[in-house]
Amino acid sequence: MSAFYECVLLLKSQLTDEESAAAVSRFTSLVESKSGTVHHVQKLGRKRMAYELNKEKRAEYVILYIELKNPADISELDRQARIDERVVKSMIVRKEKLVFPKSESSQEEATADQDDSAMLEGEAR
Repeated sequence: MSAFYECVLLLKSQLTDEESAAAVSRFTSLVESKSGTVHHVQKLGRKRMAYELNKEKRAEYVILYIELKNPADISELDRQARIDERVVKSMIVRKEKLVFPKSESSQEEATADQDDSAMLEGEAR
């Protein structure tokens, strides 16, 4: 039976785009080597953290939506996140099912549709 996880990685903010992409690809390849699947990678960008961690005030937030065949394999992913110097903090949460975030373009389309329908209702009056 498969298990679903959301893995949140806080990467050091001074990493270049190539270095942060390499860190993310390392974790996705680790999941795939354990016969798992990375369904979605959400990059939230660099943000100021609520409090300082390891003398870091900002971090790049990345969320991996993962499915693993063997739930015991998640401990290896957690271990690798703890020893990777590019990762400031990580958190892995098991989920009953994966719920992907709505993309910004679909939210913009929904807003545009609502605006169009409001205008049409206003014209009908």
